[in-house]
Amino acid sequence: MKFSLYNKKNQLDEMQEQTMLSIEARGFWLLWAGLLLAILVQIILGTPNSQWVGEFVVFMAGCIYTMIECIRNGLWDRHISANTTTNVVGALSACVVVTVVIGLAYGSWLIALIPGVITGVLCFVLLQVCMHAAEKRRKELDNPKDEE
Repeated sequence: MKFSLYNKKNQLDEMQEQTMLSIEARGFWLLWAGLLLAILVQIILGTPNSQWVGEFVVFMAGCIYTMIECIRNGLWDRHISANTTTNVVGALSACVVVTVVIGLAYGSWLIALIPGVITGVLCFVLLQVCMHAAEKRRKELDNPKDEE
């Protein structure tokens, strides 16, 4: 008899599967927010880069993976609509957060405004590109071309 702790067969019914997906999603976002908060606090406190760069790499790996998979599947968000207004709000939020974090870390708000504005512009451009890529992929998935 073969004993294995991991079974490839799904042990959950549909309701349990949905509950598990919900728990996993909440866990992911809790970890995401906690990692982001830890990184921002360390930057504000002036911790040397070598002490938080590992967390930053893990954080960015999770963000990039999530972005690529959402675009590949033609998904944007469950609650937020994909449009330019939403992207402007997101970019302005990123601009404000970066400006405040750098301003608190270095004590110079004028110098903090430069990377804040650059972050806002880059964030808006990237959101627009991702939005169009997700919409294009969604159309491809909804209307597959007949292959001959």
